[in-house]
Amino acid sequence: MGSGLTGVFDSGLGGLTVAGRILSELPELPLLYFGDTAHCPYGNRTADEVCALIDSIVAYLVGEGVEAVVMACNTSSALAYARVTSWCPVPVIGIIEPAARAAGALTRNGKIGLIANPLTARSGAYERALAPAVVELRRPEPRELEPRIFPVGCPKLVPLVEAGQVNTSEAREALEEYLGPLREEGVDTLILGCTHYPFFCPLIREFMPGVTIVDPAEYALEELRKLGLKGVDLPVHRFEVSANPAEFEKTGTRLLGRRLSGVRQVELISRRASAAS
Repeated sequence: MGSGLTGVFDSGLGGLTVAGRILSELPELPLLYFGDTAHCPYGNRTADEVCALIDSIVAYLVGEGVEAVVMACNTSSALAYARVTSWCPVPVIGIIEPAARAAGALTRNGKIGLIANPLTARSGAYERALAPAVVELRRPEPRELEPRIFPVGCPKLVPLVEAGQVNTSEAREALEEYLGPLREEGVDTLILGCTHYPFFCPLIREFMPGVTIVDPAEYALEELRKLGLKGVDLPVHRFEVSANPAEFEKTGTRLLGRRLSGVRQVELISRRASAAS
Protein backbone atom coordinates (compact mmCIF):
# COMPACT_ATOMS: atom_id res chain seq x y z
CA MET A 1 0.00 0.00 0.00
CA GLY A 2 1.46 3.37 -1.01
CA SER A 3 2.10 6.30 1.25
CA GLY A 4 0.83 8.93 -1.18
CA LEU A 5 4.23 10.66 -1.16
CA THR A 6 3.97 13.49 -3.67
CA GLY A 7 6.98 15.14 -5.24
CA VAL A 8 6.77 18.84 -6.08
CA PHE A 9 9.60 20.78 -7.66
CA ASP A 10 10.45 24.24 -8.90
CA SER A 11 13.52 26.30 -9.68
CA GLY A 12 13.23 27.90 -6.24
CA LEU A 13 10.56 29.32 -3.94
CA GLY A 14 7.79 29.68 -6.50
CA GLY A 15 6.54 26.11 -6.24
CA LEU A 16 5.60 26.82 -2.65
CA THR A 17 2.41 28.36 -4.04
CA VAL A 18 1.52 24.87 -5.28
CA ALA A 19 2.88 23.10 -2.21
CA GLY A 20 0.86 25.40 0.05
CA ARG A 21 -2.37 24.41 -1.70
CA ILE A 22 -1.53 20.72 -1.36
CA LEU A 23 -0.73 21.11 2.34
CA SER A 24 -4.00 22.95 2.95
CA GLU A 25 -6.38 21.00 0.73
CA LEU A 26 -4.82 17.51 0.66
CA PRO A 27 -3.23 17.43 4.12
CA GLU A 28 -3.10 13.65 4.23
CA LEU A 29 -0.49 13.51 1.45
CA PRO A 30 3.15 13.57 2.56
CA LEU A 31 5.10 16.07 0.49
CA LEU A 32 8.65 16.09 -0.83
CA TYR A 33 9.44 19.55 -2.18
CA PHE A 34 12.61 20.25 -4.13
CA GLY A 35 13.74 23.78 -4.99
CA ASP A 36 16.63 24.00 -7.44
CA THR A 37 17.96 27.16 -5.83
CA ALA A 38 21.47 26.58 -7.18
CA HIS A 39 20.23 27.17 -10.72
CA CYS A 40 17.38 29.65 -10.20
CA PRO A 41 16.01 31.33 -12.29
CA TYR A 42 15.46 28.84 -15.11
CA GLY A 43 14.15 31.54 -17.43
CA ASN A 44 17.66 32.86 -18.02
CA ARG A 45 19.08 29.46 -19.03
CA THR A 46 19.08 27.51 -22.29
CA ALA A 47 16.37 24.96 -23.00
CA ASP A 48 18.89 22.11 -23.08
CA GLU A 49 20.32 23.08 -19.71
CA VAL A 50 16.89 23.32 -18.11
CA CYS A 51 15.82 19.94 -19.53
CA ALA A 52 18.95 18.28 -18.11
CA LEU A 53 18.26 19.79 -14.67
CA ILE A 54 14.64 18.63 -14.77
CA ASP A 55 15.63 15.08 -15.68
CA SER A 56 17.95 14.96 -12.68
CA ILE A 57 15.35 16.36 -10.29
CA VAL A 58 12.59 13.99 -11.38
CA ALA A 59 14.96 11.02 -11.24
CA TYR A 60 15.89 12.02 -7.69
CA LEU A 61 12.24 12.35 -6.62
CA VAL A 62 11.38 8.96 -8.12
CA GLY A 63 14.36 7.44 -6.33
CA GLU A 64 12.98 8.81 -3.06
CA GLY A 65 9.73 6.90 -3.62
CA VAL A 66 7.26 9.55 -4.76
CA GLU A 67 4.03 8.23 -6.24
CA ALA A 68 3.40 11.33 -8.36
CA VAL A 69 5.41 14.32 -9.55
CA VAL A 70 3.98 17.82 -9.80
CA MET A 71 6.00 20.07 -12.10
CA ALA A 72 5.34 23.26 -10.10
CA CYS A 73 7.36 25.22 -12.61
CA ASN A 74 5.99 26.66 -15.83
CA THR A 75 9.34 26.54 -17.59
CA SER A 76 9.67 22.85 -16.77
CA SER A 77 6.17 22.14 -18.05
CA ALA A 78 6.78 24.20 -21.18
CA LEU A 79 10.06 22.56 -22.12
CA ALA A 80 10.07 19.07 -20.68
CA TYR A 81 6.61 17.74 -19.81
CA ALA A 82 6.37 15.36 -22.77
CA ARG A 83 10.01 14.37 -22.36
CA VAL A 84 9.65 13.51 -18.66
CA THR A 85 6.39 11.60 -19.09
CA SER A 86 8.10 9.42 -21.70
CA TRP A 87 10.40 7.86 -19.10
CA CYS A 88 9.04 8.66 -15.64
CA PRO A 89 7.44 5.56 -14.03
CA VAL A 90 4.93 7.57 -11.93
CA PRO A 91 2.23 10.05 -13.00
CA VAL A 92 3.51 13.52 -13.88
CA ILE A 93 1.28 16.57 -13.56
CA GLY A 94 2.12 19.59 -15.68
CA ILE A 95 0.92 23.06 -14.88
CA ILE A 96 0.26 24.62 -18.29
CA GLU A 97 -2.49 22.62 -20.04
CA PRO A 98 -5.17 22.85 -17.31
CA ALA A 99 -4.52 26.58 -16.80
CA ALA A 100 -4.74 27.31 -20.54
CA ARG A 101 -8.07 25.46 -20.75
CA ALA A 102 -9.40 27.44 -17.79
CA ALA A 103 -8.31 30.78 -19.26
CA GLY A 104 -9.93 29.94 -22.59
CA ALA A 105 -13.22 29.23 -20.83
CA LEU A 106 -13.07 32.29 -18.57
CA THR A 107 -12.25 35.05 -21.04
CA ARG A 108 -15.17 37.05 -22.38
CA ASN A 109 -13.42 39.28 -24.91
CA GLY A 110 -10.91 36.68 -26.12
CA LYS A 111 -7.87 38.60 -24.85
CA ILE A 112 -5.76 36.58 -22.40
CA GLY A 113 -2.64 38.10 -20.89
CA LEU A 114 0.28 35.88 -19.91
CA ILE A 115 3.11 36.98 -17.65
CA ALA A 116 5.95 34.49 -17.46
CA ASN A 117 9.70 34.29 -17.43
CA PRO A 118 11.23 34.98 -20.85
CA LEU A 119 11.89 31.30 -21.68
CA THR A 120 8.28 30.30 -21.01
CA ALA A 121 6.90 33.38 -22.76
CA ARG A 122 8.91 32.59 -25.90
CA SER A 123 8.13 28.87 -25.87
CA GLY A 124 4.57 29.12 -27.20
CA ALA A 125 3.54 26.42 -24.73
CA TYR A 126 0.42 28.23 -23.51
CA GLU A 127 -0.62 29.04 -27.07
CA ARG A 128 -0.27 25.36 -28.04
CA ALA A 129 -2.19 24.26 -24.95
CA LEU A 130 -4.96 26.76 -25.68
CA ALA A 131 -5.50 25.58 -29.25
CA PRO A 132 -7.49 22.40 -28.40
CA ALA A 133 -9.56 24.40 -25.93
CA VAL A 134 -10.44 26.88 -28.68
CA VAL A 135 -11.72 24.03 -30.86
CA GLU A 136 -13.81 22.75 -27.97
CA LEU A 137 -15.18 26.22 -27.22
CA ARG A 138 -16.54 26.45 -30.76
CA ARG A 139 -19.16 23.91 -29.78
CA PRO A 140 -22.11 24.03 -29.47
CA GLU A 141 -21.99 27.62 -30.77
CA PRO A 142 -18.99 29.56 -32.02
CA ARG A 143 -17.68 32.55 -30.12
CA GLU A 144 -17.59 35.94 -31.75
CA LEU A 145 -13.94 36.32 -30.71
CA GLU A 146 -11.74 33.28 -30.27
CA PRO A 147 -9.30 33.42 -27.35
CA ARG A 148 -5.80 34.71 -28.02
CA ILE A 149 -2.82 34.90 -25.68
CA PHE A 150 -0.65 37.99 -25.30
CA PRO A 151 2.64 36.88 -23.65
CA VAL A 152 5.00 39.18 -21.74
CA GLY A 153 8.42 38.03 -20.53
CA CYS A 154 9.16 39.24 -17.00
CA PRO A 155 12.82 38.65 -16.07
CA LYS A 156 12.75 40.84 -12.94
CA LEU A 157 9.96 39.07 -11.04
CA VAL A 158 11.51 35.75 -9.97
CA PRO A 159 14.60 37.40 -8.40
CA LEU A 160 12.28 39.69 -6.44
CA VAL A 161 10.38 36.72 -5.00
CA GLU A 162 13.57 34.83 -4.22
CA ALA A 163 14.72 37.90 -2.28
CA GLY A 164 11.37 38.11 -0.47
CA GLN A 165 10.57 41.50 -2.06
CA VAL A 166 6.96 40.99 -3.12
CA ASN A 167 5.50 44.27 -1.83
CA THR A 168 8.24 46.81 -2.44
CA SER A 169 8.75 49.80 -4.70
CA GLU A 170 10.92 47.60 -6.94
CA ALA A 171 8.08 45.10 -7.27
CA ARG A 172 5.61 47.86 -8.11
CA GLU A 173 7.89 49.31 -10.78
CA ALA A 174 8.47 45.90 -12.38
CA LEU A 175 4.78 45.03 -12.43
CA GLU A 176 3.87 48.41 -13.87
CA GLU A 177 6.39 47.79 -16.67
CA TYR A 178 5.08 44.29 -17.48
CA LEU A 179 1.36 44.79 -16.93
CA GLY A 180 1.11 48.17 -18.67
CA PRO A 181 1.04 46.74 -22.21
CA LEU A 182 -1.57 44.15 -21.21
CA ARG A 183 -3.79 46.86 -19.73
CA GLU A 184 -3.50 48.82 -22.96
CA GLU A 185 -4.38 45.68 -24.92
CA GLY A 186 -7.54 45.31 -22.85
CA VAL A 187 -7.03 41.75 -21.62
CA ASP A 188 -9.81 40.53 -19.35
CA THR A 189 -8.00 37.40 -18.14
CA LEU A 190 -4.44 37.07 -16.89
CA ILE A 191 -2.50 33.81 -16.55
CA LEU A 192 0.22 33.80 -13.91
CA GLY A 193 2.71 31.85 -16.01
CA CYS A 194 5.18 31.28 -13.20
CA THR A 195 4.49 29.76 -9.80
CA HIS A 196 6.45 32.60 -8.19
CA TYR A 197 3.89 35.16 -9.34
CA PRO A 198 0.92 34.45 -7.01
CA PHE A 199 2.97 36.14 -4.30
CA PHE A 200 2.36 39.37 -6.27
CA CYS A 201 -1.43 38.93 -6.43
CA PRO A 202 -2.32 41.88 -4.14
CA LEU A 203 -0.29 44.24 -6.33
CA ILE A 204 -1.54 42.68 -9.56
CA ARG A 205 -5.14 43.23 -8.48
CA GLU A 206 -4.31 46.88 -7.79
CA PHE A 207 -2.89 47.33 -11.27
CA MET A 208 -5.56 45.29 -13.08
CA PRO A 209 -8.89 45.58 -11.23
CA GLY A 210 -11.66 43.51 -12.70
CA VAL A 211 -9.32 41.20 -14.59
CA THR A 212 -9.76 37.47 -13.91
CA ILE A 213 -6.52 35.98 -12.59
CA VAL A 214 -5.75 32.37 -13.48
CA ASP A 215 -3.38 30.72 -11.01
CA PRO A 216 -2.22 27.41 -12.57
CA ALA A 217 -1.63 25.97 -9.08
CA GLU A 218 -5.39 25.69 -8.60
CA TYR A 219 -5.78 23.51 -11.68
CA ALA A 220 -2.68 21.41 -10.96
CA LEU A 221 -4.28 20.57 -7.61
CA GLU A 222 -7.41 19.37 -9.41
CA GLU A 223 -5.29 17.04 -11.54
CA LEU A 224 -3.56 15.70 -8.41
CA ARG A 225 -6.93 14.98 -6.79
CA LYS A 226 -7.95 12.89 -9.80
CA LEU A 227 -5.07 10.48 -9.13
CA GLY A 228 -6.75 9.39 -5.88
CA LEU A 229 -3.52 8.91 -3.95
CA LYS A 230 -3.96 7.42 -0.50
CA GLY A 231 -2.35 9.43 2.25
CA VAL A 232 -1.44 8.71 5.86
CA ASP A 233 -2.70 9.89 9.26
CA LEU A 234 0.49 11.75 10.23
CA PRO A 235 2.24 12.77 7.02
CA VAL A 236 5.85 13.92 7.15
CA HIS A 237 6.76 16.75 4.81
CA ARG A 238 10.27 17.35 3.52
CA PHE A 239 11.69 20.47 1.93
CA GLU A 240 14.99 20.19 0.08
CA VAL A 241 17.06 22.53 -2.05
CA SER A 242 20.22 22.43 -4.14
CA ALA A 243 21.73 25.48 -2.38
CA ASN A 244 21.22 27.92 0.51
CA PRO A 245 18.82 25.93 2.73
CA ALA A 246 18.86 28.49 5.55
CA GLU A 247 17.86 31.32 3.23
CA PHE A 248 15.14 29.17 1.63
CA GLU A 249 13.80 28.28 5.07
CA LYS A 250 13.72 31.92 6.19
CA THR A 251 12.19 33.42 3.06
CA GLY A 252 9.88 30.45 2.42
CA THR A 253 8.46 30.66 5.92
CA ARG A 254 7.66 34.34 5.42
CA LEU A 255 6.11 33.91 1.99
CA LEU A 256 4.16 30.73 2.71
CA GLY A 257 2.95 31.85 6.13
CA ARG A 258 3.85 28.42 7.43
CA ARG A 259 6.93 27.40 9.34
CA LEU A 260 9.46 25.55 7.21
CA SER A 261 11.96 23.73 9.37
CA GLY A 262 14.68 21.24 8.67
CA VAL A 263 15.23 22.32 5.06
CA ARG A 264 18.25 20.41 3.83
CA GLN A 265 20.59 20.68 0.89
CA VAL A 266 20.80 17.82 -1.59
CA GLU A 267 23.37 17.45 -4.34
CA LEU A 268 21.78 16.15 -7.51
CA ILE A 269 23.41 13.57 -9.73
CA SER A 270 23.04 14.12 -13.45
CA ARG A 271 20.56 11.55 -14.78
CA ARG A 272 22.64 11.29 -17.95
CA ALA A 273 25.80 10.62 -15.98
CA SER A 274 23.97 8.11 -13.79
CA ALA A 275 22.60 6.28 -16.82
CA ALA A 276 26.06 6.17 -18.40
CA SER A 277 27.59 4.58 -15.31
